[in-house]
Amino acid sequence: MVKIGIYVASTQSGSAFLADLVDQGHDVYGYFRGTSDHAQEVMERIRGQGGVYLERPNEIGLGSRFVDIREDQIGSDPKRLVDDCDMIVFPLPAIYQEESVHRLKDVGLTHKKRPVILAPGRSFPSPYLWRILGEGYPIVSFSTCPYSCKSPEPGRSLIKRRKRNWIGSWEGIFDGEDKKMIMNIWPQVLWTSLPGATTLNNIGAIFHPGPYILAWDEIETERDGENISYYMDLIANRPEVGRTIEGIDQMRLGIAVRIGLKTFGYSENPRENEWERTMEGLRREETLLHDNPNKLRITRASHLGDLSDAVISAQHWLDYTYGVRRKPNEPLHKAIERTPTYQNRSVPQGRYWREDIPVSLLPLVNLAQRLDIPNSDGMRILDDFKEKAGIDPNGMQGARNLEEFDDDYLVRYLKGELCW
Repeated sequence: MVKIGIYVASTQSGSAFLADLVDQGHDVYGYFRGTSDHAQEVMERIRGQGGVYLERPNEIGLGSRFVDIREDQIGSDPKRLVDDCDMIVFPLPAIYQEESVHRLKDVGLTHKKRPVILAPGRSFPSPYLWRILGEGYPIVSFSTCPYSCKSPEPGRSLIKRRKRNWIGSWEGIFDGEDKKMIMNIWPQVLWTSLPGATTLNNIGAIFHPGPYILAWDEIETERDGENISYYMDLIANRPEVGRTIEGIDQMRLGIAVRIGLKTFGYSENPRENEWERTMEGLRREETLLHDNPNKLRITRASHLGDLSDAVISAQHWLDYTYGVRRKPNEPLHKAIERTPTYQNRSVPQGRYWREDIPVSLLPLVNLAQRLDIPNSDGMRILDDFKEKAGIDPNGMQGARNLEEFDDDYLVRYLKGELCW
């Protein structure tokens, strides 16, 4: 049986991966850092109660339940990830990806060549990780975390919603067996060999830094925003914020157009008719399979396969990810307002700037500047952040300002044209 390693299983998404994959019958090893008090507390709670309480209130046909986890399925030995597992999932903030692969390299990762699954990779992950692991090391980058999830307390995982589908890019050199193994674990993924489809479809760059920074003083006053509904209060109810993040959205679509990638929702060529034809056929299938979520995810992946090589607008992303039907010319803040999962109260989180400024917005704005693509809305957010937080984005942990790479390398990376 294929064994899946999780580095680290104490994060919100790490706990969700651990519980969900074990519940599906997969063999898993969840790694908990021995130097982290929080990680050790979570691991000991799971051991003490013999598993994880998995809550899934919005899953059709899948109720909440207790998931049994054997004692040998969790631990604090990183070498077990490398020696015993066939692939390693990294469900941790992208700012920690480089230091994490450094740790696993020290225990033999580059010798074993275990595929690395970044969940998610955010923007331009592989060029930075290849500097550590070697050019062409096999890396999968997910465009988003598969789960909308929380950890209410140690030993509990709340999966509010699984993403219906998301894009996964093959980055580096994979053999056929490794690809087959990974695709069998996640059949709902839209697979592509274009890293640009995940780097440029990094929706966190659109939804996270801008609204947070524009409401910085308000969030600070409200004790980290605990009384604020992030998506409703800071985006849906503020058209001016919606316009700003739409500008950032068009910036990343502009990058895709400039380098020759297909787009949906770009202002000069939105391709609305093509989008509607694709989604209409899918909606017919969804009506027939509404009570079979597992088969529906696979059917959706088949219907949406052509989108795997495209860069799509935030509104189109809401359509295929959450089923919020696209309305041509609808402002983004109105589409957010119609999104059920965002109507549930979600408070602002520090990771929206700690992670998504240095590894999402910063590299996209910098590349747009280098390619002479309009980027004033993105630059405004970076400048406001520097003024309000007193932090230079280029000096943040894990910052990907792309200075290490020339334009030709970056474009060939995005188009999947690098050769080793």
